[in-house]
Amino acid sequence: MPFDWSILLLDAIPLVVFVVVDSFSNMRYAIIGALCAAALELGYSLYRFGEIDEFSILSVCLILLFGGLSIKFDNPLYFKFKPVILSSVSAATFLITYALSKPLLLMGIDRYADVLPAQMQELLTQPHIRRVFERASLYLGFGFIVHAGAVAWVALHRSNWWWLLTRTVGAYLMLFIVALLATM
Repeated sequence: MPFDWSILLLDAIPLVVFVVVDSFSNMRYAIIGALCAAALELGYSLYRFGEIDEFSILSVCLILLFGGLSIKFDNPLYFKFKPVILSSVSAATFLITYALSKPLLLMGIDRYADVLPAQMQELLTQPHIRRVFERASLYLGFGFIVHAGAVAWVALHRSNWWWLLTRTVGAYLMLFIVALLATM
């Protein structure tokens, strides 16, 4: 089955809704809109893939938590810092597993190899490919630190639109740079 690129965009939809609604209304409606978009995302996942994955559930729960804090304290920074916290936790996970000589990407490859096509399984056992994934595990740790810092700074000092751009395009740019560096 070919990769469905729409899943990469699903995470951004609640953020886009938040920024657009906040531009024309207020923070409370923007967060409610983001929650509704996240609920629609869950419905789409269920329809398209026949299940709702743990990551989507976690994302909605975090939108609920940080959106609720933003509404309660009348401060949008709680909502805007959700990706900062996720990137920080991701960075720590990648760096700690790398320091323990168990790079996260290699653990994932080893754990889920049996669900991949035979050609892919063979490719992923080659030493030079495994070194690429090992380096990528380390570089992702540092990449997520940079992403968390950039999103935090933009959330504090720039508009919602800049925050959205840094959060979404910045994350994809970081992943591209990590992939490029890991293959060098």
